[in-house]
Amino acid sequence: MPTAATALVFIPALLSDPSTTEAVPGGWLATLLLAGPLTAYFASRLSGKPLDATASLLVGLPQLPLILLLSTARIWIDVQRGHLLAGSGEDAMAYVIGTPLAFVAGTILMTLVAAAARLGARSSK
Repeated sequence: MPTAATALVFIPALLSDPSTTEAVPGGWLATLLLAGPLTAYFASRLSGKPLDATASLLVGLPQLPLILLLSTARIWIDVQRGHLLAGSGEDAMAYVIGTPLAFVAGTILMTLVAAAARLGARSSK
């Protein structure tokens, strides 16, 4: 469920026109960082099942490949729409810069989701 929440928040970024926004809106970024962890917290709290550190990490783990996939998809869509010129080096530079940033963001999100799931499981006792 946290992965679906993150994907639903990211979908508007995939569909938006990159020429209309120069910077990432703060509200969208906050929503992206909070959607998965809040979903994990409430789902864990409502399920009432105890989660150890390994289980909570497994809850958060799908966030990392999801963010990498969505970031790569965003760049690919920009190339297909003509916002990044294919073969000019712009697309390669976007992948080279975007992939490590997506990895860092995915790792942060994975940690937040795992911590929220663990905290929700402890609160349900």
